[in-house]
Amino acid sequence: MLLYAHTITPRLEYITAWIQEHFIDAPIELTDSTHRYSSYVGPRLNYSAQRISEQECWIEPNALLFEEDVRSLQVSVSDNGTFPILFCARGDMGFDVLAASFYLLSRYEEYLPGNPDIYGRFDHTRSMAFQHHFLHRPLIDEWMMALMRRLQSIYPDLMGKSARFEWLPTYDIDESFAYLHKPLWKQLAGCCRDLLMGRMGWVRERIRTHFGAQKDPYDSFDQIRRLHEPVGIKPVFFFHAGQQVKKYDKALSPEHPAQQQLIRSVSTWAEIALHPSWESGEDPALLHIEKESLERVIGHPVHCSRQHYIRFQLPNTFRQLIQAGITDDYSMGYGSVNGFRASTARSHYWFDLEKNKSTGLRLHPFCFMEANSFFEAGHRIDAAEKEWRALEDSIRSVNGRMITIWHNTSLGTQARFAQWGERYMEWASTLKR
Repeated sequence: MLLYAHTITPRLEYITAWIQEHFIDAPIELTDSTHRYSSYVGPRLNYSAQRISEQECWIEPNALLFEEDVRSLQVSVSDNGTFPILFCARGDMGFDVLAASFYLLSRYEEYLPGNPDIYGRFDHTRSMAFQHHFLHRPLIDEWMMALMRRLQSIYPDLMGKSARFEWLPTYDIDESFAYLHKPLWKQLAGCCRDLLMGRMGWVRERIRTHFGAQKDPYDSFDQIRRLHEPVGIKPVFFFHAGQQVKKYDKALSPEHPAQQQLIRSVSTWAEIALHPSWESGEDPALLHIEKESLERVIGHPVHCSRQHYIRFQLPNTFRQLIQAGITDDYSMGYGSVNGFRASTARSHYWFDLEKNKSTGLRLHPFCFMEANSFFEAGHRIDAAEKEWRALEDSIRSVNGRMITIWHNTSLGTQARFAQWGERYMEWASTLKR
């Protein structure tokens, strides 16, 4: 397919490459020559201010893809009766679907000034998707499917990419053990705290775990293995790799023998990835130390990561990941609410807006984290399941990939998570087929 624009820019190249990767089963060539475009025989997309031919798909462009800087934009959102749209314009789509997709995919709004949330993260309430009630939709994927239908109505022989719904289960291991392998003073302090708060069930649980009468309540690893291993699904485990216990970093260090044994055991049936500590967000040098520590345990390089607390700031965090040798990051989602932070259920390379260029860091968006439902929304299990099944339905409608995050803690035996593990296992078993 040939796309005409008066100027070929890095932003235009980026969004057309992503469309070709996921939606159009044909190379997309870009040209700024009207003569070449007019004489071309085959599917054509005219990305200019005026229609050039009767047989073409025409999109009137917004200026966004021809700019190089980041500035405050007045972006209005309307509804065409099928879905919300940005950058209304003349043309066959009624809006600039290329600029709109780039705006959401690049997380343009996260580069703009604004107050962060209590953890220093981009506050989801500032996002266009939240404010205009489409956070629950993989909206860009819906746009792309509509664009494909329009193109195929003009060029029936143009083939779309073959795609089907996929599920990738991932697990964040913030704290491997509730009671085991912790210093005696800490266990005694925890027991006293539970007594003072009247949590006698927790006290009994501590004692039974300490004397081997029951498994540690956070130890759900065999249960997860039995869910995935028989059907050949290889989940991704993000192990917290902080070297010291701090306010937001509770896990054992990868240097601890018990943690090493656990990581090596899980590595025989799952992919091991990095969960950088909270402290590494304050001191980027720790990122390299933690990555190397995890690599020593498993004996091979680690290329995947997800930020602890989903805490990242653009562009600095992603630049630091690239410098550390991370090629794939799974942090594109919110640590406060479920949905599609980048409005897609498909992976994409990170575009560094400040440098105005694409990078080699591939982002894998997640849409559901059980902690958002349990801690942030205060959902009971029925409401949580309704939420994740609705997200599943929306992803199935665009043949995307559903990435979920669960924690070993919520899949364990602690009373406050009663039924959460069972309901997840029941649902997950239906996705294995």
